Amino acid sequence: MRYRHCGRESVTPEPPCYDAPMLRTLLAVSALLVVLMVACSGEGGSTRPAGTATVLSSPTAAACTPAKAAAPGTTSVTLTSAGVARRYLLHIPPGYDGATAVPVVLALHPYAANAQLMLDITRLPDMADRAGFIVVAADATGAPQLWNIEKSSGAADDVAFLRDLIARIDGDLCIDRDRTYAAGYSNGGGMALRLACEMPERVAAVGVVASQYVSCDGIAALVAFHGTADPILPFAGGPRPDAPGLNLLPVRRAVSEWARQLGCDGLAQITVPSSEVELSTYQRCRLGTGEALLYTVIGGGHSWPGGVPLPEFIVGKTTQQLDATQVIWDFFAAHPHGR
Repeated sequence: MRYRHCGRESVTPEPPCYDAPMLRTLLAVSALLVVLMVACSGEGGSTRPAGTATVLSSPTAAACTPAKAAAPGTTSVTLTSAGVARRYLLHIPPGYDGATAVPVVLALHPYAANAQLMLDITRLPDMADRAGFIVVAADATGAPQLWNIEKSSGAADDVAFLRDLIARIDGDLCIDRDRTYAAGYSNGGGMALRLACEMPERVAAVGVVASQYVSCDGIAALVAFHGTADPILPFAGGPRPDAPGLNLLPVRRAVSEWARQLGCDGLAQITVPSSEVELSTYQRCRLGTGEALLYTVIGGGHSWPGGVPLPEFIVGKTTQQLDATQVIWDFFAAHPHGR
């Protein structure tokens, strides 16, 4: 029997795929940076633009009777899954009325980070308030926290946890089940892809940034972002001197393999939206909602384009020529589940 691990094959089971030790330092520094920025600016995660968004919902989405009311804002919630208490942050937009079914975006943080840092870097709650969707940012497990994207035995069953989380959200809130999406950063990107493979009946589209890639069969539409100068997960893939035995797939190959699973054309159409961005579009995809995009950030680092910049000497450059959060949401909005 052969096993897939971090984009390569092995004849024996291996432990979960970790980002480099460097990433532990990166995210510890990043957490402190975000805290300092919030303290200095006086703006926390609960500060949102004024006004009420128009809530996007599928024409076929059933209204909820009775209404499932919830107050707008971000709250911390605990869910027991497989006997373990797990935390997630739930963000409700101001336009939510409890009766109209709305989309939900699962936000999955990088290795050694947490749900709050994911929201701070990406500003997903701000986007949710403008567009009218719910954000659920979950915490992984361990110290430092890590998503078990390879489904390794002895580690947390994160697929089961996220299934339980979706079921909890379905019960508590008025959710458009044709518009469940997953967005992930680094190790969280790998978890988003894994979830799409494990729940093809539910996850409509996936957005990943500086992602780890997993070997699995998915039919969800995909939009991916990766910097050519990423020092943590190199764009070109291959062996890494700081992580012996780890051999990464090239990003273009990983995305093209996902596109192949969707039945897309083998060659992508290449456009150049700006001096720092190249877009590869895989077209005429036959399965799922049928599209795969790769935004290659020229000279970009292990960072969220358009997000809160992390320390450049550790993570590399954060481009401001592209807003990954906006692009991901626009992509999600265009790709409801193709039932």
